[in-house]
Amino acid sequence: MEKLASSKVWSFGKKLSFRYIFVFFILIIFPFPINVIPGIDNLTEYYNQLWELIINFTAKTFFSIDQEISSIPTGSGDRLYDWLWYFCILLFTGVIGTLFSIVDKRRKNYEKLKAWFLLIVTSYLAYFLLVYGIIKLFYLQFIPPNLERLFQTFGQASPMRLMWTFMGFSESYTIFAGFSETVAGLLLIFRKTRTLGALVAAGVMLNVFMMNMSYDIPVKLFSFQLILIALYIAGQNFNRLFSFFILNQPIPAEVIYPYFITKRYRYVLYGIQVIFFAFIIYTQVDQGLNWRKTNGVDREKSALYGVYNVETFIQNNDTIAPLITDKHRWKRVLFDYPNSTSIIMMDDKVNRFNSSIDTLSQSITFSLRNNTENKHEFKYELNGDKFTLKGVLEKDSLVVEMNYYDLKNFGLLNRGFHWVNEVPYNRYNDD
Repeated sequence: MEKLASSKVWSFGKKLSFRYIFVFFILIIFPFPINVIPGIDNLTEYYNQLWELIINFTAKTFFSIDQEISSIPTGSGDRLYDWLWYFCILLFTGVIGTLFSIVDKRRKNYEKLKAWFLLIVTSYLAYFLLVYGIIKLFYLQFIPPNLERLFQTFGQASPMRLMWTFMGFSESYTIFAGFSETVAGLLLIFRKTRTLGALVAAGVMLNVFMMNMSYDIPVKLFSFQLILIALYIAGQNFNRLFSFFILNQPIPAEVIYPYFITKRYRYVLYGIQVIFFAFIIYTQVDQGLNWRKTNGVDREKSALYGVYNVETFIQNNDTIAPLITDKHRWKRVLFDYPNSTSIIMMDDKVNRFNSSIDTLSQSITFSLRNNTENKHEFKYELNGDKFTLKGVLEKDSLVVEMNYYDLKNFGLLNRGFHWVNEVPYNRYNDD
């Protein structure tokens, strides 16, 4: 590496472009990997606070935005805060890149710096591909539609909810998507397969980016960022790839220079890489196994699991007619998970309750999610497909008689896979 760094002479354009690219990507990925290593990840707190000050100053100075721009995570990567952050990144890239070019204009090349830079950005890309990939392998990022979602119409769903349901329905497709991301991440770890990993990553992330754009999923900025990194890594071998795939010309094997001349230092570096990625893979796998039991397909079902359509609704001794304009009469009750119950009203609005079911005393205790202190106990009777609830909810005495709704009515759950189809089974089960 030392000999190579001293022998090559880069053109002015190549040096200039590298300086700006280097600054841009370093600003984007820092403080990685500090922020993903337990025990020291809290060291980035002051760095994040500094960014919040910078972004609020930028919002007020450049865009006349007076309100406070918060960095509190919301699950979205396309917040106003994020757009302003990228704007600041571009500004800093221009300023720092220009200063870099002025101060270091006499340097012949950046071979050694580029080698370490590629190691960092490749590790960053591999990390996120493994994180997103492994969580899909355990069928967790997208999960099967629960009972509540099965009663929501396509027209009422947001584009993101539609895509989440589409992905969550198929375990095989979700695992395939995760497998693709995981393979790309693993290929990136090794220098001999880095280019292949970058090409696979670019293809995989392009698909993710297009889904984000097409279904209004707020990870557009971040997914595009990962595409740029993948293309940059693959672009280091652009001439060789162009010659092989486009010109159909033979190319020699890539010469890979070690980071260190001394074997001891090389082994130390290899050890750090092995420990880092082994830790990432282990934690993701361990987390995946646990989350499948708490949030995934292995999650415990309610003791009364099923759907019950309300036939008779008696409130304070008055039988309430099933009018679709009634916002207080129940339409159906969904028992999905042990500690929660969903009640769909006549106007199709959903009321969600915390609940506790005691099968021995045949009782259910409800509480509002925003008021868990007030408990409402109901007695229930289950006789075949007939289900009856009796109790008091918010000062209203209720007697609710229901019939079991057969889940076989859901074609989405019961169609299954068929090798042979005489005609397309493209239909909507309306009963």
